[in-house]
Amino acid sequence: MPEVWKVDVAVEARRFDAHVAGLTADEAARAARFHRNEDRERFVVGRSTRRLLLARRLGVDAETLVFVESHYGKPALRPGTQPLPPHFNSSHSGRWVLHAIADVEVGVDVERVRPDFARIDDFLWVLSPDERRLVQAAPESCRAATLATVWVRKEAYVKALGEGLSRSLPDIGIVSGSNGEPVLACDRNAGGTGRRWRFTDLGIDNLHKACLVHEGAARPIVVRKFAA
Repeated sequence: MPEVWKVDVAVEARRFDAHVAGLTADEAARAARFHRNEDRERFVVGRSTRRLLLARRLGVDAETLVFVESHYGKPALRPGTQPLPPHFNSSHSGRWVLHAIADVEVGVDVERVRPDFARIDDFLWVLSPDERRLVQAAPESCRAATLATVWVRKEAYVKALGEGLSRSLPDIGIVSGSNGEPVLACDRNAGGTGRRWRFTDLGIDNLHKACLVHEGAARPIVVRKFAA
């Protein structure tokens, strides 16, 4: 059963020193290079809580976990981790960090709905024709939220694939199916067919849009709020 953990950065920032203590030396050095406090807090809280949640899932001490990255930058636990490590993915925007954990390939994305999302011309380069029509048809007052919804679905999908933005985004189309839920209409990139993906829009709050994508048939999705 895929789990999505909501981490409120504003709440966890009150325990900032404790989260910093949970970082590796490389992570702490990277955190120190952020110029804005809010960016530093999101990074620190995100890395610390990811480690804590995976350690809880595996029943091991958090400091024993070692992370590696694929050629495209997707993180994973070092091969050989026992017991068999789960798949996971993380995203952050605004006040939230999201962590998705599952026993199948998974991707998650969250975006704060910003006014610039209403400037559709700035985003035409990432949209498929179907997605473009969807956003253009939205009332002006809803356009930013509609575009944010389209974007998190697409971003979560390419993150689940583990190839990031190396794929041609206009060649990926995600639309609403007959039941109103998002479905993959097309992926014309190499290797874009033959795998089954399930999309779930997540209700985070009124200011953010989020989506979870996992491989395989539909499964119950559990959304939990992180607590130390």
